[in-house]
Amino acid sequence: MRILQNPLLIAAQIMMGTVCCVETPDPVVALTFDDGPNPRVTPRVLRVLKEHHALATFFMVGELAQQHPEVVRCVAEAGHAIGNHSWSHPSFRLISARERREQIRACERALHPYGQKLIRPPYIHQSVASRLEMLEMGYRIIGFDVHAEDWLPREADWMAAQLVRRIKPGSIVILHDKIHHSTQVTPQYDRSAMVNALQSALDTLAGAFRFVTIPELLLHGCAKKRWDFKADARTIESLKRIHCSSPGRPV
Repeated sequence: MRILQNPLLIAAQIMMGTVCCVETPDPVVALTFDDGPNPRVTPRVLRVLKEHHALATFFMVGELAQQHPEVVRCVAEAGHAIGNHSWSHPSFRLISARERREQIRACERALHPYGQKLIRPPYIHQSVASRLEMLEMGYRIIGFDVHAEDWLPREADWMAAQLVRRIKPGSIVILHDKIHHSTQVTPQYDRSAMVNALQSALDTLAGAFRFVTIPELLLHGCAKKRWDFKADARTIESLKRIHCSSPGRPV
């Protein structure tokens, strides 16, 4: 027997859900990079993207953007979009509404004048309250539907194969040009494997897809949204320890 969904839940998902991809027949894909800017890695990523005539969206951490404004400017001048990834990358499930607003506004200031009204909550951790706050502040909440587990110890060839296999028209791909706060036993701060995987995947997919910014992708069809990005218990416990030892309040 088919179970009908509650119409109110469907409406809430349409209004408040996190954009994970776009339903479109057009061969367009959005690459996104989180946790930067990274003065060593972000320029390498920019060179790979330029080589392949690809545009992307960088979700930046405010405190890093403030430290490296020249990298932020280079990303924007290359035609890429820049989105908000909070000031210091806390889980939005572990801080108060006031702190969440402070995190978002402080990041806005650090990204000015290049930041757009796009946000990816750190770890994609959200609650109903945090979603309402972000929407009230005028943000589109952006998730993803393709990843290559680049926060784990994966080889470049393995990650490239995952990207090539999973990418489809309308996909939003998440990668990291920096790992800001890792909850892994072996943090993957070295981004060389990710950069090599990006190069390999774009070589393989050349001519099959056009890589665009999130704002352009959203013009190609209907945004598909998810409600169920979840925070697992182990990650939350690890983040509680990080948050307590280094709360990273906006300045």
